[in-house]
Amino acid sequence: MAILRVIDAASHQGEMNQSAMEFDALIVKATEGTTYVNPYCDGEFQKALKLGKKLGIYHFARNASGNTADAEANFFIQNTRGYIGKAIPVLDWEDSDQSDVAWALQWLQLVEKAYGCKPLIYMSESVVNSYDWSKAAAGNYGLWCAKYADYVPDYNWDMAGAGAAPSVKWWSTVALWQWTSVGRLNGHSGNLDCSVFYGDGAAWDKYVGGSGQQGGTAPVPSNPAADSGPAGSVLDLVYHTMKGTYGDGETRRKKLGSRYEEVQGVIDHIASAPVETLAAETLQGTYGNGTIRETVLGSKYDAVQRRINDSQSGGTGYYTVQSGDTLSGIGSKLGVNWQRIAAANGIGSPYTIYPGQRLRVK
Repeated sequence: MAILRVIDAASHQGEMNQSAMEFDALIVKATEGTTYVNPYCDGEFQKALKLGKKLGIYHFARNASGNTADAEANFFIQNTRGYIGKAIPVLDWEDSDQSDVAWALQWLQLVEKAYGCKPLIYMSESVVNSYDWSKAAAGNYGLWCAKYADYVPDYNWDMAGAGAAPSVKWWSTVALWQWTSVGRLNGHSGNLDCSVFYGDGAAWDKYVGGSGQQGGTAPVPSNPAADSGPAGSVLDLVYHTMKGTYGDGETRRKKLGSRYEEVQGVIDHIASAPVETLAAETLQGTYGNGTIRETVLGSKYDAVQRRINDSQSGGTGYYTVQSGDTLSGIGSKLGVNWQRIAAANGIGSPYTIYPGQRLRVK
């Protein structure tokens, strides 16, 4: 039987050197829930497309969060319309509530209608056999099943230690078997999920083409979410932009789509606003905390944190403990390592402080 060697990737794989890797098909994470779009999706998709690889895209369900199948299906469709006719759509069924078969079936039906082909559903062997998936199987939605013999790394498609293939109810056969989550391939430094597809390239194309409706002819744009831009808060998008996720210049404009002006406006404001303004906005929570704040504020971060420190300590370099304060909370508020505050004030474990206490924080 012919098989295809398949890898799947999410954001933690980052940018892969696909041309140095040996595989036949890539299934890349596109969306999750109703707010997340994988910022690496299109880049990896386009690289695989140019290399002539077979393609799939998947949505990670967050049904346990209370989202409806309709909302998540529409979010996936909205952000992946450009891939219709080029990739197999897949529902990744791994959330904490895996018993809601009706939810999964509704998602599959909605995406089928939009794509003009039958989506696959991904889940573990135990989940397949624990619930009644008869309607999904009868609906001819293919099964991508995960079953691992162990977590010992397997190298370059050597399946000697893969163990027995999945044995499942409802479906007479599986379309793909994910046999390891610790696959290793030359050309990539980290672990990879590796699967085998039971069929050749023509069989894969039949999954993509589905019923032969409009799904087989739609072009793929440079960015699947270009119309609406990626999902997420403006702070999240600014953070990823400052990290370089969306590139710069025309590349950034294309990837951010309609969100570009909004995001660029925040970045320009940070670059031009005085430190006092940025400090006041930071205290209001505008720029988040921790590494997010540091990344978003960029070169102005230290000056803003010093300003906040001065304002909180009345310009004296001291802070008066309030009821409910903790050292870690004070450190976070002032942008100072709480252990340095403890050391500067001779406070040791269990790091007890009390209201009215005057701490040196500078």
